[in-house]
Amino acid sequence: MSPDAVHHDPPRVLAPYVRVGVQDETLFLGFGSIRQPVHDRALWEPLLLLADHFRKPRTREAASVHLHSRGVDAASAEAAMLLLEHGNCLIPAHSYDRADRYSRHTLFYELSGADAERVQRRLGEASVVLLGCGGIGSLVAVTLATAGVGELVLMDGDHVELSNLTRQFLFTETDIGLPKAEVLARELRRRNSSCRVRPVVRGVADTTDLEHLPACDLLVVSADSPGLTGLVNAHCVTSGTAWLNACYVNDIAVWGPLVVPGTTGCWNCRPLTARPPEDEAELASLIARVNGRYQAPSNGPVNMLASSLAALDVLRHLGGFGTPASLNRRVGVWSHDLTLDQQAAERDPTCPTCAEAVLSREGVR
Repeated sequence: MSPDAVHHDPPRVLAPYVRVGVQDETLFLGFGSIRQPVHDRALWEPLLLLADHFRKPRTREAASVHLHSRGVDAASAEAAMLLLEHGNCLIPAHSYDRADRYSRHTLFYELSGADAERVQRRLGEASVVLLGCGGIGSLVAVTLATAGVGELVLMDGDHVELSNLTRQFLFTETDIGLPKAEVLARELRRRNSSCRVRPVVRGVADTTDLEHLPACDLLVVSADSPGLTGLVNAHCVTSGTAWLNACYVNDIAVWGPLVVPGTTGCWNCRPLTARPPEDEAELASLIARVNGRYQAPSNGPVNMLASSLAALDVLRHLGGFGTPASLNRRVGVWSHDLTLDQQAAERDPTCPTCAEAVLSREGVR
C-alpha cells in the first residue's frame, strides 16, 4: 500500500458509546442521536462482524479483508461499512484515553461529530464572565470549570444566606455570611485547579461596572437585578461580546437568546418579556406597585434544568461543536408538564440597539 493510501485509511475504532440491540424485528446500531434502525436482516451479521472487528483499531481495508474471509459478499460488506461509518460510530484510534480527565467529554464531542482534541483546546483557551453566582450561575460555573474552560470571572455582590442552601448546592451552612463569588471561586478551584478563577464581589449598578470587566469570549447573565439584561445587551452589542441569559420564570426553566453581535439578533430586536404600557402612566404605576412585592419561587430542580441547558449551549458555542439551542431564540421548558416554549429572536435590521453598533464596528459610518 502506498504512503498516500495509508494516510487516507487511518486506523479507527468502534466508539465506546456505540451499543447494538434488537427490538420489534429491527436491529438498532447505536442509540440516542446516532441511532440507526437496520431492517434488512441480511445485514445484521455483516454489521455485527464489522462492529466486533473494530473493537480494536483497524483500517477500512483490513476490515473489508476480514469480512471477505468470513464469506460476506462485497455489496453487503460495503453496505455494512457505510452504516458503521455513518453517525460517528467510528472514531480515530487514539482519540479516547480512559485515563484522561476529560475522556468522557471527549466521547460526547466525538458523538457530536467534532474533533474532540480541538474542542478541548478551544475550551481551555476560553474566558467567560458570569454575572450572578446564585442558583443558576453557580451551577453554570461549576459545569464550565469542570469541563475545562480556561478562565472564569465570577461577579456577584451578594453574600450566602440560609435560604440559598435549598438550591445553591456549592454553598454550605459554614459559608453563611461570606461573599458568594469568593466561596464559589474556592469551590471551583477545588474541583479543577487548572481553571483560572477570579471572584469580583460587586453587583452591576450601571454601565460603568460592565466597562471595568475584563475582555471575555462570552458573558453569562443569571443575576435578577431589574434592567440588568438591557444594560448587558447594550454593553455587549457595543463591545462585540457574545452573551447569554439564563433564568427561570416561576416554574419555567429559561435560557437564551445567545446573542452574538453582528451575527444574531440582540435582546432588543424582538419583544421577549412583558413590560408596562408606555402610553398609560397610571397603569404603568399600578403595575410597578404590584410587581414591587414579587418574590421568585426559586426551586433547585428548575434551576438545574435552566443551568444545565444554558451551560451546554455555552460549551457548544465556545468549543465549536453542534449548534446552540438558544441561537436566535429564547427557550423555556415548562417544568410542570415538560412542554417547550420558544420565542424567535432573529436580528432586526432596524433595531435601535444593535443596528448602529454593527455599522459602527464595520466602519460603515
